[in-house]
Amino acid sequence: MLAAMASAEARTEVPVTVIVPCYNSERTIRDCLNAILGQRTDVRYEVVVVDSSSDRTPQIVENEFKSVRLIHLERRTYAGAARNIGARSTTAGFCLMIDSDCVARPDLLDRMIARHKEGEYAAVGGSLANGTPKSLSGLTGYLLEFKEFIPSAPMRIVNSVPTANVAYRKEALEKYGYFDDDMWLSEDILFNWKMHNSGERILFDPAIEATHLNRTGWKEVLSYQISLGACSAEARRRGALPGDVLLRHPILITLMPFVRLFRAASWLVRLDLKTFLMFLLISPMYLLGSGLWSFGFFKGVKRPPIPAASSKAHV
Repeated sequence: MLAAMASAEARTEVPVTVIVPCYNSERTIRDCLNAILGQRTDVRYEVVVVDSSSDRTPQIVENEFKSVRLIHLERRTYAGAARNIGARSTTAGFCLMIDSDCVARPDLLDRMIARHKEGEYAAVGGSLANGTPKSLSGLTGYLLEFKEFIPSAPMRIVNSVPTANVAYRKEALEKYGYFDDDMWLSEDILFNWKMHNSGERILFDPAIEATHLNRTGWKEVLSYQISLGACSAEARRRGALPGDVLLRHPILITLMPFVRLFRAASWLVRLDLKTFLMFLLISPMYLLGSGLWSFGFFKGVKRPPIPAASSKAHV
């Protein structure tokens, strides 16, 4: 009984741990951490950076952000594996995850925890604003990845939210086995689907906002879609996610660029006219990006399944 009480007290000492996975983030890490440490809140929290960079990121964190706990890894580590390391290193009841290329609004933490306290949610996620408004390539990549989670989207129960801006109950991470460490991308979609498919509730609240500092440059943005597509296929292979019909009937993948273009247009025209008009401008590149995503998905379908690795997987 005393041991249980001591464990509960340790958990309440720091109710929230903010986990930031990093890889070569020296360009954005200062803005990210300044925003997290500048939260206007009475909630006690700690910040943990799990870093495997080869650039100056760990030196910046260590020298300029003394209150941040740095876990530096010698080998490059996938973001999902880094989040797992951060989550396992804390006794906090909530693990708030934000990417190193995101800048949180000052009220993000307060809003996130308030939503958790209002309902029994396994996870609460927030919106991602476009952090490269002057870049057409940045806008294209942003909408390809986050169109369903823009600030003008409605609050709703969803089957997944991006780990760029989300808070999980620690007990939910433990119950469902954390993220697949050996997946570079889409590990969040796979994990969230496990929770959703088991009856857990995931809330998306657009008022919980962070700005995403997107990739820019057409080569980088478009080539990234191939990787996203390939990892999306692997996630569907492992978790029987919606869309797994494409695994059984690969010919349908040829339709996906047009399906994704139509879905994006239908979504944006209802929610955000200004963004929709910008979408019309970049729609040819959006279609090209969707085509490259589909090419990556096809490659992912055809390659042998990746054996699931332990929680110590690195690359």
